[in-house]
Amino acid sequence: MNYFELFSLPATFSVDQTRLSATYRELQKQYHPDKFAVHSDSEQLISMQKSSEINDAYQTLKNSWSRAQYLLLLAGLDISSEHTTLRDTNFLIQQMQWRETIAEFTEDDEDKIALFCNQIEQQVIDLEAQIASQLLSNELQAAADSVRKLKFMLKLQIELALREEKLFD
Repeated sequence: MNYFELFSLPATFSVDQTRLSATYRELQKQYHPDKFAVHSDSEQLISMQKSSEINDAYQTLKNSWSRAQYLLLLAGLDISSEHTTLRDTNFLIQQMQWRETIAEFTEDDEDKIALFCNQIEQQVIDLEAQIASQLLSNELQAAADSVRKLKFMLKLQIELALREEKLFD
């Protein structure tokens, strides 16, 4: 049983986050190890394993990057432990420019930072839409490249949030 089946969700990139969270809570109630405290050792072990699987599945499906990577795995393309570098030179140059922009922000740049955050968020939204389309049309290699880009963008958002925190806290 794959993670989508575990949560009774269609195996697609777009996931109903509300339904995912609700099903997660239901499954956790059903398989929580505390409910099996008075059961046999083997039943306790099974409960712990199932609870762990539920947690792993939830963490994978709630995040767009890990969900896309998992969908690629289900389609036979495992990019989880690869060391393939992204070959899109323009994208890599843009990444460097964005990182320089983040490093140059000062306390006086609050409006610029907000605008930059919106631009980066739009890039993430566009990439997610592109991944959904590529997966739907079974363009696995193109989707894999887009997933690699999405990983860069999500890391960039984290860097930006840390920079904001450093400047304004």
